[in-house]
Amino acid sequence: MNTNATLTTDVLGWRLRLLHSFTNHPFLQSIALLLLGAVSTLSFAPFYIWPIYILAAAYLMLAWQGANSAKHASAFGFSFALGLFGSGISWVYVSIANFGQVGFPIAILITFGLIVAASIYWAFAGAVYFKLRTQLNLTFRVPLFVLAILLFEWLRSTLFTGFPWLLPGYIVEKNWLFELLPIGGIWFASALVALTSAAITTALMFKQCRYLAFTGLLWSAAGLLTFMAPSYVTETDTKQVTLVQGNVSQDQKWLPENAAPTLTYYQQATLENISSDIVIWPETAITYELHQVQPYLKPFSEDLAQQNTTVITGVPIWDAERKSYFNGVWATGNGFGMYEKQKLVPFGEYVPLADWVGPIFDLFGMPMSQFRKGPSNQPTLQAGELSVAPFICYEVVYPDLVRSMVRDSDVLLTISNDGWFGHSIGPLQHLQIAQFRAKEAGRYMIRATNTGVSAIIDTNGHIKSELPQFVRATLTGEISTVSGNTPYVMHGNLALWLLLALLAGLGALPSFKLSSRK
Repeated sequence: MNTNATLTTDVLGWRLRLLHSFTNHPFLQSIALLLLGAVSTLSFAPFYIWPIYILAAAYLMLAWQGANSAKHASAFGFSFALGLFGSGISWVYVSIANFGQVGFPIAILITFGLIVAASIYWAFAGAVYFKLRTQLNLTFRVPLFVLAILLFEWLRSTLFTGFPWLLPGYIVEKNWLFELLPIGGIWFASALVALTSAAITTALMFKQCRYLAFTGLLWSAAGLLTFMAPSYVTETDTKQVTLVQGNVSQDQKWLPENAAPTLTYYQQATLENISSDIVIWPETAITYELHQVQPYLKPFSEDLAQQNTTVITGVPIWDAERKSYFNGVWATGNGFGMYEKQKLVPFGEYVPLADWVGPIFDLFGMPMSQFRKGPSNQPTLQAGELSVAPFICYEVVYPDLVRSMVRDSDVLLTISNDGWFGHSIGPLQHLQIAQFRAKEAGRYMIRATNTGVSAIIDTNGHIKSELPQFVRATLTGEISTVSGNTPYVMHGNLALWLLLALLAGLGALPSFKLSSRK
């Protein structure tokens, strides 16, 4: 008998026996996945230890592969996600506990409910993987793993307004795959992360190396692009922009007696930077309603226009005709336009099924916001000759929404008030997401926030300058307008569909089984 073939067969048999042993302890397996999910948060901002997520997801595939039933596979997926979201989005508790006017137990319950809701999608992914894996040979299980992750992450990002936070692709900021964002966007990056994990598992445990070789080619191509630094857009002009970070604490922001002093500060900071082409105030920097404050600001706006300066600010909007409140952005001075937020934060800006659950929240004294969703296909804002695509806070996490407005814009703008989340990691994750949108679109991203981090992000997704959190300050810097569009802006998720087709093609190739020869 051929010695090498025997040795290889023995190694493969050892791996299969090890895999089988996992199935005998589903509870311990779930605990292990819970812990792996929890430490996977370290792969995202502000930690950036990206290999942790890839290895943890590789272990998840191993668990799914060895599951005895759909119930166990579902439990494994749920456990991994419960750990990930339990550690990665626990900052939601800060907002609910500090500003929701509910007690500690209710704040914990609501936060845990959100974490469980996000985790359920991974439970379904595990069940689907198990059901289909039993009908497919091993070579198709890598595409199946990638597809299951993408499908249910997409559902998590879409259903009930969606919560597309901590998508797998966000771990790539500090590695070569980041350079592929202008080609395929965040969903392409997420697919590559899932593929890398699955390829590692199938290579180590099942000696199935075709996907590892293919993944290596993709990583090598990304590395080549990183060193070549291709430019998909051309910078055409520069403008000076000033961001005003008011740092008004959340418990003071909406007090009536603070409205006028806060507005006075923003006006004074603007006059001190009147030489800038654009001055940005953050989300709801003005706490008066727009129709109340417009007459008061008319002389100020006229002075801005004479100096060729545009102020863009967040402001609540009351529309008497529609009898609705909107979270808005308004441009004045040497600019014009108004934008109404389209993607509202559930339980923060509106309450889903308010007629049913509203009375429950009333029992606990929890305030219910009454904002309404703005219409789709709104025009960009104008700042002099620049077209500015505005996004309010949570909206920047939706890649398709941002992409839909990129072609008509010279620069991207996101205004936010992350003061809701205190000193947690939430605002830093939010900043990372804004960097990804800039990289995908090939546009400068201006990010103005109440408590930080306010930043100017270039077309490569890199932070050019920023303000630290929890300081009252202004930041002045230059942005560039561009011509042209990235492949992702032009073609959307085409690269993703091509990748999935290639994976299916690899799965269809014949398997080469080990054999012994005498």
